[in-house]
Amino acid sequence: MNNLNKKKLIFIQLNEINFDELKKYSKHYKFKFFNENFFEKLVITKSEEKYEFLEPWIQWVSIYTGLEAKDHKIFRLGEFEDKNLSQFYKLIENKGYSVGAIGPMNFNNNLKMPLYYIPDPWSRLESDNKWINILITKTIKKFVNENSSKSKSYFDYLKLFFIFLIFFRFKNLKLLIKLITKINNHWNKALLFEFIINNIHLKKIEKHNPDFSSIFFNSGAHIQHHYYFNSRFYNKIKNPEWYVKKTEDPVFEMFKFYDEILLEYFSNPKYDLIIATGLRQIPYDRIKYYYRLKNHEDFLKKISVKYKKVTPKMSRDFIIDFENLDDTKNAKKIFDDLNTYNDKKIFLVDLKQNSMFVTLIINEDITKNYPIRINDKNFIDLDKYINFIALKNGMHDQKGYFYSNFEKPSMANNQHIKTIFGVIDNYF
Repeated sequence: MNNLNKKKLIFIQLNEINFDELKKYSKHYKFKFFNENFFEKLVITKSEEKYEFLEPWIQWVSIYTGLEAKDHKIFRLGEFEDKNLSQFYKLIENKGYSVGAIGPMNFNNNLKMPLYYIPDPWSRLESDNKWINILITKTIKKFVNENSSKSKSYFDYLKLFFIFLIFFRFKNLKLLIKLITKINNHWNKALLFEFIINNIHLKKIEKHNPDFSSIFFNSGAHIQHHYYFNSRFYNKIKNPEWYVKKTEDPVFEMFKFYDEILLEYFSNPKYDLIIATGLRQIPYDRIKYYYRLKNHEDFLKKISVKYKKVTPKMSRDFIIDFENLDDTKNAKKIFDDLNTYNDKKIFLVDLKQNSMFVTLIINEDITKNYPIRINDKNFIDLDKYINFIALKNGMHDQKGYFYSNFEKPSMANNQHIKTIFGVIDNYF
């Protein structure tokens, strides 16, 4: 079936990007895509009011389903996989259009015949059955979920390089050189990784010519979370020199990167374009330390938690599945009793049947031989079981953004992000 709009549609999920911050840069730097026309067409969206609901894995489900958080009731990363809610990907496929998707966050893949499907790296879902997509999925999950550890082998890097070569495009060689020249910067590694993912998507589009395709970009959210204080337009708090030099501006580098890759989508005459952020980030009121468990299995064994399976999620989060309710309750009691020498909580747990969503919430400077306690008795040194990830600079905010380069997208300012569902569904 052909699209009645003649063109086809690409949906870019630009996770958590703050376009108000970008506009400050645009007054001093001439962007190619982020120009005056872009800002004229930019629409403000809103999401949930309660801060505990301001998580990207909640907001994107609202966009997929057209439901607010209180109605879709998906509050965990990975929870949507077990639900059967209607989402526009499936509705588009049911209308006879071809669909492809790379990395949609907290997505339930109920597509019958996607042209290509690669899950988000925090998902338990598998890709479609094409060998290259299986390889991409396993490799991406390895690098994203173990980004703070040293457990990746030379073979893992070889697989990533193999994927890079298969999907390399000489058209963006100049951008690649820019990224490689600053590869020692942590944020450039994140952008280079997303450079590869973007090339995969563009090659898929060229090969399969889908009626609808989506791509999820997350490096900008990562950079804002950890380097927002280095923005040249934010002067209240600055990151320490040992973390990042004051002369560096990773936020600006991120905006320039997205400007380059989005211009190519915008310039493609076959496709219309929709961009959404879900929510956005704003600067935090102080510096926070971010940590991740080195080895989840080792830690659970050390604190005597009996479990069936543990699944690492984004940064500090992980899910524990249990055999029965007794094991679940015992584990919750252990986590509740864990605290620091000055009685600060270390973990936040959310219990649901025989499953527990756990977040490592301690955010102070963890020094050597840092003790944690159970029932006021020193138990283990926490520093031996965690890796420092980064300093937290950005926090979530309900404001988001929507952009489309075609006329009459039926999207007005200050509508809930659930409205994007109807815009995409109605396009077809």
